This record gives sequence, C-alpha cells and structure tokens, in this order.
Amino acid sequence: MRRWPLILLTLAIVIVGGRYIYGAMNKPDDKTLIQQALAEAIKASKEGRPGSVIDKLVDNFTVNGTETSKRQIADFVKNNHPEVDIKDTDPLVSGDTAQITSDVAVKVQFLGNQQGLTFKDAQILFKKESAMDWLIFPTTKWSLSAVRVKEEDMPNIPMP
Repeated sequence: MRRWPLILLTLAIVIVGGRYIYGAMNKPDDKTLIQQALAEAIKASKEGRPGSVIDKLVDNFTVNGTETSKRQIADFVKNNHPEVDIKDTDPLVSGDTAQITSDVAVKVQFLGNQQGLTFKDAQILFKKESAMDWLIFPTTKWSLSAVRVKEEDMPNIPMP
C-alpha cells in the first residue's frame, strides 16, 4: 500500500520534468514571440480591451487642441473597437528591446462614419520581460511598451 504514493510522486516528477525539457527544447525565437505580442495587442484593440496598440498611442492624442484623459481614450477604444493594420511586422531585436517601424492604419466607426488615420513610419516598441509558465517554469515574454509617431501625423480629432 505504501508504494502508490511513491509511484504517483515519481509519475508527477516525470510529467513536470518532461514538460520542462519539452518547453526548453521547443522555445520560439524572439521574433516569433514579438509577432505574437503584436497580434495580441491588435486583437485587444478590436475587442476594446486594455493593452492595445491604441492604448500606447494615447499619450500623443489631442482632441480639439487639448490633451485628453487616458480614461476618455480607453472608453472610446472600448466602445468603438478600432481596426489596426500594421504593414510590416518584422522586428529589429536589440538585447531586451525590439522595434518595428511601419505604417500603421487605424480605422474606426465614429458617429456613424468610417474614419481612417494612417501613421507613417510609426515606431512600435517592445520589451522583454520575465514570466512564469505553469506558475513554476521561468520563461520570457515580449510586451508592447510604446508606440511613437511623428507629431505631424497625430490627429486633432473631435470626440464626445
């Protein structure tokens, strides 16, 4: 009867160890992880969730010549679900940071009209962070840290 706990413990160790080895051997490269982080940020924009590409543009927005609150922009994104199209998603990785420079097109339905904005040569910045897989395995992930656009590309748009 005392063998069962030992067998179950050994089995658990083998499963956890096998998962760790599998994860270490099949780890995606940084480029793939960055593109996954970008896809998640674009998906968050479409769903109106925080962590979107639009959230990172908030710092540069002005409305009718005045700064807007992040809350107003967050509500706007949440209610209007903008579409974001990034033409070139090939990142340039440098240590713990990465950058994608590309034209970014944003389309949003506003007051019944489809409106589109294009930001030329926007810089989409990522940073590498420590994370845990299955709560016990250390791993790394990339997250969107900022989006920079030229000042002349920033719109002065009317908002409610």
